Amino acid sequence: MLLKNSLKQMGRTKVRTIVFLILIVLTVTFLSLGVNLWQTCNGSLRKYEIVFTTIGVADQKENTMELTQHWDAATKKYTYWDEPIYDTILPISLLDFEGANYIIKPEQRPYYGAYSPDIKVMSSEEEEYVEGKLDSVVEIIPYENCIPSDLVKVKVKRVLYGTYDLEGTDIWFCDEFNDNPGLIEKGKTYITVVSLIGNEHKDSYMEVPYEFFPHNPTISTQKNIKGETVAKDSIPDDKWVEVTDNFYENEEGMKWKNLGEADDRFFKHTFPIVPTNKTEFLMEFNQGNAYIYDGRDITESEYEEGEKVCIIPKKFAMLNALKVGDNINLKLYYADYEKSVSQTFSAGCIELNFGLLNSKGEAYPVFEDSEYKIVGLYSNTADPEKRPTGYELGSNAVVIPSKSVKNSDEDNIVGYGPMKGYNTSFQITNGTTKEYLEKFKALGINNLEVEFYDGGYERLSSGMGNLKTVAIILVAVSAAITLAILFFFVFLFISKQKKRTAIERSLGMNRKECTLSMLYGILIIIALGAVIGSFAGFKTADFVISKSTNMETELYSTAFSNWVNNADKMAEVAETSVPVNYLTPIVLCLVVILVSIIICK
Repeated sequence: MLLKNSLKQMGRTKVRTIVFLILIVLTVTFLSLGVNLWQTCNGSLRKYEIVFTTIGVADQKENTMELTQHWDAATKKYTYWDEPIYDTILPISLLDFEGANYIIKPEQRPYYGAYSPDIKVMSSEEEEYVEGKLDSVVEIIPYENCIPSDLVKVKVKRVLYGTYDLEGTDIWFCDEFNDNPGLIEKGKTYITVVSLIGNEHKDSYMEVPYEFFPHNPTISTQKNIKGETVAKDSIPDDKWVEVTDNFYENEEGMKWKNLGEADDRFFKHTFPIVPTNKTEFLMEFNQGNAYIYDGRDITESEYEEGEKVCIIPKKFAMLNALKVGDNINLKLYYADYEKSVSQTFSAGCIELNFGLLNSKGEAYPVFEDSEYKIVGLYSNTADPEKRPTGYELGSNAVVIPSKSVKNSDEDNIVGYGPMKGYNTSFQITNGTTKEYLEKFKALGINNLEVEFYDGGYERLSSGMGNLKTVAIILVAVSAAITLAILFFFVFLFISKQKKRTAIERSLGMNRKECTLSMLYGILIIIALGAVIGSFAGFKTADFVISKSTNMETELYSTAFSNWVNNADKMAEVAETSVPVNYLTPIVLCLVVILVSIIICK
């Protein structure tokens, strides 16, 4: 009865009632929109902190470029290119400055060469192909005194290692890339390593399709932990050596015998090991070109504790019938602090760019022999046809925690170079790149550059922060307007109703019934407006958030960020979006009604 009477009275002031309802709907809509956006922005920012990491890389720039020439005997011309020259190799300790606030301190990663007698690094078809392409350690005998500045015919007396079909055959021999080759004499035996290439000498390529050129891999590139060459100063640079009586019993001859064993281990059984303190430090994972295919990633605690766990490439696992949970034996025998994995073990090709023998002329001994548990298999999308940049994982790369290598590699370093983006990484707190660079630039290190990969965090968090600011302003303004409207219309519908109250009292209604008669109608209007407005704001907020992130197709590029380098990184926003909470409009609606009741009292 009281409700019916209250609604009848509200109906007598239709214009005022409709205006009240519309204003309540609008103000609560904006209030709901602001609250939902604020809540969603907070959730998104928290999720960004979890999902995104900011990885920095350091790159030492050359002090100068030196013009290097390269002779080609086929064309009788030099080719030229620029070679970077470094006055000194900067220590990684330069990055340990006050205020850096690292989450993970800078690491300069080597990659290790490992082998396991039971592990295959090539398929049977690849082995068959490579067998005929291997560099071969051979003894040759010239048919006449000659300087091999052009093609000369020599006899292969013996093959110590490599393509054994060459033994006893004649080959065309040329010191192709030397503008001043030495003399080889008729009837004498020389030992060298020969590589097969296509013949491009114009006067003979029709008759002789292939030629062999010599090189001398017995020259050691061993370095100490300071990057200094360990080998003697008087290193011979001859590409062949005469085989004399008892040659293989002296120091020089033993090197060539050891070379065959080292070659066999490297080309047929070696695979690269990549130690790191975080999988995301490896750019293929950081940029999304590599991903865990089966199993899981190495955990933060496993990295910290140096657990004997690893993730291996899918193809490598299939080749060796390995699966998650299996163990793999890793015998580490060399460390390269100069080249990256892909510069040596690129897809489909192995390029020997260091000496396989140590300063004693021996094959490098194993310095770490451990069993590792496979916790995950990874796959990558890198194009094997593209020339490696150094940032790729290369072929057959096994990833392990750096701290899992317990023994020192200082006697097994084959190369040592400056900090590069592909081997020097660290992690800082998200959103602090600008502050970090300001402090780094204050150090005044001109030839060391730092770049950051944050997956789009700076841009996303900045945009979401701006949206949060708008949401806060919207909440403040709409809340104030909502309160003002409630106060005003409550005043109109209650304080200005003395005549109505007097009539109702004269009709026998008590004070409480008169009060309820006025409140029922107002609260129904407010409740109706609050419900409509709350859910209208909820749907609007959901629409705004979905359009902001475009969950289906939108990708945020950070390629043009002022201080963050993400030219190859696109962060999919759909994976980090936070949906609007369905409970929010319900709670907001109840709050508006509760506040209205308090005001009415």
